Amino acid sequence: MELRRLGKTALEVSVIGFGGIPIQKLGREEARRLVGLALDYKINFFDTAQGYGDSEVKIGEGIKGRREECLLATKSPCRSFQQALEDVDAALRKLQVKVIDLYQVHFVNDSETLDQVIRPNGSLQGLKKAKEEGKINHIGITGHNPDVLLRAIRNEDFETVQVPFNIIEDGPDERALLRAAKEQEVGVICMKPLAGGVITEPELSLRWILAQSVSTVIPGMIQPKEVESNAIVGRAPLPLSEKELEKLKKVCHPLEENFCRRCMYCMPCPEGIPIYLIQELGDKVKVPQARELCRDIYARQKVNVEACNECEECEEKCPYHLPIRKMLKEKHDLLTT
Repeated sequence: MELRRLGKTALEVSVIGFGGIPIQKLGREEARRLVGLALDYKINFFDTAQGYGDSEVKIGEGIKGRREECLLATKSPCRSFQQALEDVDAALRKLQVKVIDLYQVHFVNDSETLDQVIRPNGSLQGLKKAKEEGKINHIGITGHNPDVLLRAIRNEDFETVQVPFNIIEDGPDERALLRAAKEQEVGVICMKPLAGGVITEPELSLRWILAQSVSTVIPGMIQPKEVESNAIVGRAPLPLSEKELEKLKKVCHPLEENFCRRCMYCMPCPEGIPIYLIQELGDKVKVPQARELCRDIYARQKVNVEACNECEECEEKCPYHLPIRKMLKEKHDLLTT
C-alpha cells in the first residue's frame, strides 16, 4: 500500500483509507472481520464520526489488538468549547482507545458556523485543550463548501481538511482549496470519491483522484470485495491513460447536468427541508448496497420534501441553476418507494 504524508501532521497514511459510514449497517462480528481485512490489506487510515451510528464502536472493536497498525480519525459537529471536550471523551470511550490520531470539526459549511468554531469559546479551542491533554494528536475540519474550507485552513490550527472531490466535483473552488492546502501543508482527505456512489467506475475514479494533490481518499466499504479492489488500487495508483480518462469522462458526463455539488448555497430552506442531504441520499439510493441505509436516514428526517411550498428560493440561490424542486420530488419518490 502506498503511503503519503498527511500534511504537516507528518502522519504516513495509506492512500486508500476506510470510510466508516456503511459499516453501521453490518452486524458486530461482520464489521469486525471487515475492519480486520482492511488492516490485512495495509489500509491504515480509518475515518468515522459521531454521526455515523455505531461506526465508532465497530471500528474500535475491529482494531482491538492491532492499534499500532492504524491511524484513527473521527469527528463531530461540535461548535462550543465544552461540547468539543465532551465529544472527544465520548469518542475515546466508543473507540476504546487512549488517544485519537485526528479529531475533526464536522460539517462546517457556512461562514456563520465557521465563526462559531473559531471564536474564543468555540470548539477549536476545546480541541486544542484536548490536544494539550494528550487525548487527540491532530485537529482537522470537514465540510462540503470549498470556499468556507479555504477560509478555515488559513487558521494554522487546522492540520487537515476533508472535502468532497471527484471528477464531477472538480471546479475552480475545489482547485483553489487544493492549491492552498498544498502551499500551507494541510493534509487533504477526499470524501465522496464516487460522487455519493453514482460513478460506476470506482477504480478509475480513485486513480484519477490520487493523481491530484491529495493525501488520501476514503471510499465507504461494506463488502470484502470492495476492501480488496480498493486496496489493490492503493498499491500502485497509476495515472489514467488517455483511453481510461475518456472512459471515466463518458460515464460521468450524463451525471453532470443535474448533479448537486452540495455547496449549500441553497440553504437554509424556509421550511427546514435538508436539501443537500436529500440530494445526496437520492443519488446514493440508486446503489443497491446503500439503498436500505439511505431510505432509513430519510425516514428519520423531521422534515422532508412534502413540506415544500414551491417558494423557489433554493433555485434562486443555486449557482448551478439546478431545477431543485423537481430534483427533490424525484428523489423523494426514490427514497420512499
